[in-house]
Amino acid sequence: MTKITSDVVKRWAKDMGADIVGIASVDRFEGAPQGHGPRDLVPEAQSVVVAGIRIPDLIVDYDRYHLKFQEMPQHIAVGAAVHNLYLLMGHYTIDIMLNSLAIRIANKLEVEGGYKSFPTPNTSDAGLGCPVEGFQTSYFSQRHAATRAGLGEFGFNNIVLTPEFGPRARFVSIITEAEFEPDPLIAKKICLREKCGGRDGPICLQRCTPHAIQLRDGVNNDATFIDTPSKTNMSLCVERVDDISTHRCVYVGTCMRVCPIKLKLKKGRMADQ
Repeated sequence: MTKITSDVVKRWAKDMGADIVGIASVDRFEGAPQGHGPRDLVPEAQSVVVAGIRIPDLIVDYDRYHLKFQEMPQHIAVGAAVHNLYLLMGHYTIDIMLNSLAIRIANKLEVEGGYKSFPTPNTSDAGLGCPVEGFQTSYFSQRHAATRAGLGEFGFNNIVLTPEFGPRARFVSIITEAEFEPDPLIAKKICLREKCGGRDGPICLQRCTPHAIQLRDGVNNDATFIDTPSKTNMSLCVERVDDISTHRCVYVGTCMRVCPIKLKLKKGRMADQ
């Protein structure tokens, strides 16, 4: 069997379309909910490979597009923008790309290296997930895997913030028996904490109109957040309404869109906004 190193598997992921890749050792997942840790899925697991794909800015910043759809009522135009732009292009398509990448890498690890590998589903459904009787049915937390692979830290909005793309990325993981060199955890804080939003508090919490995000008690703001600093009521979060007059969460992804930790493409290179 071929000797496969961390550099090799990262190159595979980049060649398959990943924008960022990190590796975590399984010991970083101690305390994961029962049934959802790496060794619950792969008993002899040693490493978790995490790949991320950037969400294009103009897909995230879609909340004004409905104004251009003059041939349909506003509430229908809003729904069309949410489903055709943010969900289809910002979630479903990227989820499929990531899941395909995970399967290809898992196959290469097994066939070329002889390492049993589990390509974890990017979500429990194509897009925002599929709650069943109040439970999230995801096998594995891609967000927690991303922070443990050194790709970023959680923001107050419970989205992983990366140095390259802020919150504008989605992730997938491959749990494997291969033992790779892990990447260091993020050491420098990315989320602005209370500095974001001024006197009214963090802007992601201000703009969460259904108040689905609530900060946890006793959060240590001096540490980097490899675990979620907030609690998110997913039932409220995904309960989108079509009537803009309600001031509820009409535009899915608001907490991602308003986060100031983001980068713009300028003249073919990354630059701070």
